Amino acid sequence: MKAIYKFCSFSLAFLVLIGCYYVVKVSYLAYDNRYQQTIPGREIYWAIDKSKKKTHKKKLVLGDSTGNQFFNNQLDDDSIYSLACNQSIGMVGHYILLNNYLQAGNKPDSVYLVFRPFSFANNLDDNYTYHYFLKPLYTEEYIPMMTETVKKQITHIPYFWLCHFPTVQTSTWAPKYEHEERCYSFLSPISREYIEKMDSLSKVHNFELFLIPTIVSESLRDKICKIDTTEIYKTNIADKLQVYLSNIEFLPDTCFWDGTHLTHPLIYKKIIIEKMR
Repeated sequence: MKAIYKFCSFSLAFLVLIGCYYVVKVSYLAYDNRYQQTIPGREIYWAIDKSKKKTHKKKLVLGDSTGNQFFNNQLDDDSIYSLACNQSIGMVGHYILLNNYLQAGNKPDSVYLVFRPFSFANNLDDNYTYHYFLKPLYTEEYIPMMTETVKKQITHIPYFWLCHFPTVQTSTWAPKYEHEERCYSFLSPISREYIEKMDSLSKVHNFELFLIPTIVSESLRDKICKIDTTEIYKTNIADKLQVYLSNIEFLPDTCFWDGTHLTHPLIYKKIIIEKMR
């Protein structure tokens, strides 16, 4: 009997210690949003904060991680203000960054979407969506900017309703999420809606919207050639999308460290700058 009592007492004390440890850890990470530096997607939180700042610069870059290689959102040059971050926030996330930037009182004359072609297929349906989109952007501040298409897609993400629970929000845990079979080769439904929304903002705020392709590995040429271009004619910006697809450049696979990101991107930055001109 005494042995059982000791075992139960020890187990209870152990559980209490573990519980206290997690409470202290979560509280520490939650204080002043420290967790934003310890979980995947740090560049997203940086971009959100930066999107709310005032700047005199007239050229804004939005982009995925390949765009961020050329225009690092933490290392602006003299004329370009970069909010490039990651494709996993979907085009809705990039629209939110643009809207923040405009609401801060900034008046760009040019906005460049610097993306690789396959980033436009994102429909908030990959394993990074939980960390990169839900945690930083599925909030009271931004939900009003989300269409029914976005809200419906969010409900397909496992445990989406848990994303702001403290022990989940401050941890590196995320559910595994396999996207459904896609019936499109280029533009996802969400990308189509929000690129058109960006185009509408350009008319309201008097800036030019440009779509700039980043450099792609040669092994993907066939896949890009098979893109169903009829998809772009269903949008209000078919002309911009046509120019985008016709300006994709390729480099040997050996130039990329993972098939997507260039090993030495700054060597080729002038190619992107020329496209922007």
